[in-house]
Amino acid sequence: MSFIGAHQPRMLSTATIAKWVDTHAARARQIVSQLVKAGLLTSARGGGGGVLLARPATKITFLDIYDAIGDEEMLFFSVQNPFSNWADHCSVHNVLQDLRGDIEKKARLSLKSIKLSEVFVPWDEETMKRAQNKRTRSTKVKEPA
Repeated sequence: MSFIGAHQPRMLSTATIAKWVDTHAARARQIVSQLVKAGLLTSARGGGGGVLLARPATKITFLDIYDAIGDEEMLFFSVQNPFSNWADHCSVHNVLQDLRGDIEKKARLSLKSIKLSEVFVPWDEETMKRAQNKRTRSTKVKEPA
């Protein structure tokens, strides 16, 4: 999302996104699909197609992104109760369950307070060329002398 936001209003293909964020193209397509379904990205097919932010980066929170692609629950730690027969004699499980709920509420509030616009600097053409040249130089294999 930050890569896409940094390149607004240019449409980016999932292949380009995958390359620059160093992930598999299929994984990028899967995540983009979830973000489109959540209304955070818009997409267009075809040669000139790609994806764009569906609304300004200042109006997208980390919580929006997490809810679009994250699990339903934030699993900070497991609170399975293997001693359910002891429920009348031990309240550790209940205490941990409440603690986990408190942690999740605080985490969601924190994610909601972070705007997508806070985590990227828009790229201009010169910055993009420098980054691409740097990436190309770092991937070239030096020949033996």
